[in-house]
Amino acid sequence: MSQHTVTCKNCENQFTGHFCNNCGQKANLHRIDLKHLLHEFFHATTHLDKGLLYTAKKMLLEPGKTIRDYLNGKRVRHSNPFLMLLIIGGLCSLTYYNLELKLVSSYKITELDGGLHVIDSKFFAILYILYSLFFSICDYIIFHYKGYNFTEYFTMNVFIATEVLLGLLILVPLWLIGGHYDLNRYLRFIVGLGFIGYLIFVRYHFFEVKNDKKAGTRLIIEAFVLILFFFTFSWKTIADFFQ
Repeated sequence: MSQHTVTCKNCENQFTGHFCNNCGQKANLHRIDLKHLLHEFFHATTHLDKGLLYTAKKMLLEPGKTIRDYLNGKRVRHSNPFLMLLIIGGLCSLTYYNLELKLVSSYKITELDGGLHVIDSKFFAILYILYSLFFSICDYIIFHYKGYNFTEYFTMNVFIATEVLLGLLILVPLWLIGGHYDLNRYLRFIVGLGFIGYLIFVRYHFFEVKNDKKAGTRLIIEAFVLILFFFTFSWKTIADFFQ
């Protein structure tokens, strides 16, 4: 059965089939309208074979293996972690800032002069990129013998950051309920500990600590650094918890 010859709208190459054999663009392209835009967004974030939900599920159930596979080249079923961080970070900023939900401080945004507390609620993507850079430096120094480069550690931490941001979006109803009953100072403390716990959990599986005693010792060192980090940047949350 003969196929219809198509002229590629991107490179003007003539070909048959569903994809251009020169540049790879799809043969069947629709005009961009609202329906098309919604379809593309839904497909990108919910497609079970390639998208945010697939990656989120794998990062919850087997994070170490997921990151190792991605670094080793198994990437076709995952969305780009950096793009996911920007999208989810933007959604968190839109939600937390407009609802005046706080993670680090118990003060409302309108009472703040600036600094980390505003960044914490308005610029999630920037903040978590900075977190990822700091954690990557720690990983590179402490686990340098594992053979991963700094960029690979940064990619790992971006995966982790995206998963954490997804968790924060899911927690929004809990923050709203907790604010009504004045429970958010306790929730902030618990979420902070959960954040550190997840960082350690991922590293435990990524570095296969169960089979590497040297990695176990170094994970204890990094756990101490992560806990110190939490106490340094969340002192207001800790103080509120014990009031």
